[in-house]
Amino acid sequence: MPAELMESIAPLIALLGVGTFTLVGMKIWLRAKTERMTIPDAKDTEQLMDAVETLHEQVQLLREEFGELHERVDFAERLLSRAGVRDGGGDPPARE
Repeated sequence: MPAELMESIAPLIALLGVGTFTLVGMKIWLRAKTERMTIPDAKDTEQLMDAVETLHEQVQLLREEFGELHERVDFAERLLSRAGVRDGGGDPPARE
């Protein structure tokens, strides 16, 4: 082949290679993006619903425990306030 023909074809071959890689990369990127956007199937939905239900149960248990702790603190505060009234309401004596 003549050198002039090779000089004109070489950039076209390089451009064709770069274009092919670009198109393949875009195809892979679009496939990954559409897979992330698909609607989850029934199995995934059931797993998510089970997880949410478990979290609701745990939150309810925490609320109950918090309520019990609040009642205990109130009871302790009442006892301490009664003890302060009986002792004259002053601070405990300082230790030397």
